Amino acid sequence: MKKIRVLALAVCLPVLAMAQPGPLDVKLGLKAGVNFSKLNGSTWEGGYKAGLHGGAFLSANVKKLGGQIEAYYSQSSYTASGSELHKAALNSGKVLLKNVADSAKNGSIAVNYINVPLLLNLNIFGNATIQLGPQYTGVLSVKDKDNLLADAGSFLSTSDVSGVVGIWLNLPKKLNAGVRYTFGLSDMNFSSVGETWKNRNIQVHIGFSFL
Repeated sequence: MKKIRVLALAVCLPVLAMAQPGPLDVKLGLKAGVNFSKLNGSTWEGGYKAGLHGGAFLSANVKKLGGQIEAYYSQSSYTASGSELHKAALNSGKVLLKNVADSAKNGSIAVNYINVPLLLNLNIFGNATIQLGPQYTGVLSVKDKDNLLADAGSFLSTSDVSGVVGIWLNLPKKLNAGVRYTFGLSDMNFSSVGETWKNRNIQVHIGFSFL
């Protein structure tokens, strides 16, 4: 039900953006920056870990209201607890670790994503715009750097629906910058063993508009 409400909001955002009378301000450009990511749950080491992101954006604004769609690639890194995975495997009978002896160590997991946010722009602070809306995220690849997992490819869910809130700054010379917080609404634990894993991301970017 929650996903249905998010997708319904995604459909409504462009309609809301275009409902305001006035000249249309369209921006097309590129953005890149750093994201700090973590997965909630005792399976994962606490704290945000740095990665990179970059992609394109298209926005259309009328007076104080607008909409923006993006497509960007992002990298995230997580550290999994072998002991927690071993406990989950014992409780479920599933094989999560490649080697039971690895339950005494932690492993680094690198994940590459493609992200498509659909955002509502609220232009109420001069050059500063509040952004909020849903984001679809697809998993491109999972790399088990320490060879900890029995099957890295099916360890995480292949997609995620998130909520996004942030601030976008329009700067001189067609530059822009911003900060954004993304909170996952979907369970990334594909095995359904143990606890729920949800993404949390803090992003900082700088970009350039061609229009």
